[in-house]
Amino acid sequence: MKIAWLNGNPNPNFGGTELHTIQMVKELSKEGIDVVLICAKGSYVDKHTEGIKKYHLSFPNSLALLSTIRLAKLLMKERPKLIVANNGKEYVNALLAGKMAGIKVAFFRHMVDTREWMVRKFVFPYVDRFFAVSERVKENLIKEGVKPERIKVIYNLIEEARFGYAEKEEGKINFLFVGKVDRGKGIFDFLEAFYKLSLERKDVEAYVVGDGKAMGEVKSFVEKYGLKDKAHLIGYTPRVEDYYKMAHVCVIPSRNTEAMTRVVIEALACGCALVVSDVGGIKEAVEEDKNGYVFKVGDVEDLKEKMKKAAERWKEFSIHSYNLYKRKFSRDVVLKNFIKELEELTH
Repeated sequence: MKIAWLNGNPNPNFGGTELHTIQMVKELSKEGIDVVLICAKGSYVDKHTEGIKKYHLSFPNSLALLSTIRLAKLLMKERPKLIVANNGKEYVNALLAGKMAGIKVAFFRHMVDTREWMVRKFVFPYVDRFFAVSERVKENLIKEGVKPERIKVIYNLIEEARFGYAEKEEGKINFLFVGKVDRGKGIFDFLEAFYKLSLERKDVEAYVVGDGKAMGEVKSFVEKYGLKDKAHLIGYTPRVEDYYKMAHVCVIPSRNTEAMTRVVIEALACGCALVVSDVGGIKEAVEEDKNGYVFKVGDVEDLKEKMKKAAERWKEFSIHSYNLYKRKFSRDVVLKNFIKELEELTH
């Protein structure tokens, strides 16, 4: 089976869709799927997909007509059974090129909703299949008028060679925040809750992995509340897996709706207990009172209490998190489901 995969964003840095594309095309190729990648020359995707057959096309905006025509010609030449668009900005281009080439068109949906009503009205009805990265995204696609039978939930893949289970050391409890350091990600809710918990338990430490525009305020907060020896500001690191493996509890306190952040899946794979806010799809990775807790978004007291409870039960939660990962989010499970959908769609 041959498929075309489109991610033509010329972004030289990585984001969620870039990481998703790289992981998917590599793993599909390992499974014997003939993947033709279309990406922007010099982009992050281009630089990290060695050994994959590719063509260079850039789609810097939602209607790049010349690139769309070139894409259609490329599809007519390669004759894949299907084109998968992985970025919302490319949906219109992919649909037009796919229809011109006479092949099936599928969209991966990484965001909870689509702001462009014209795309919902004039593009969505002609798409053969939607792959939603969470049940929450699927629910919203249905609200936007997509028929349920045209939507399949396919969770994000992660690098299992990097993110694997590791037994946690005993003696202290490490809480972990991974992601962009800004208010929308709930960083201050996390720090306030941790500060309150540190007054009750002396055996807790916090690690903040990531960077962002609020880092200056975060440093001031840590200094103001005397947390220098308790809250460790790591910044960006290419070795984030090291922190998952030493963390007992991973906290995802997002205030903004998350479709399904990679952080929650990576944390499960490394055996972290979870405490997450009740927004978007992230709570799909929590089995309440078995591998973690869901707290009311923005409620620092509720977050503190859930962190406290997770700290008390981290050992049993750790094992359950890893088992949940293997059962629901592992490479083999996700790829099996995805390839089955591809086969049904292209036959």
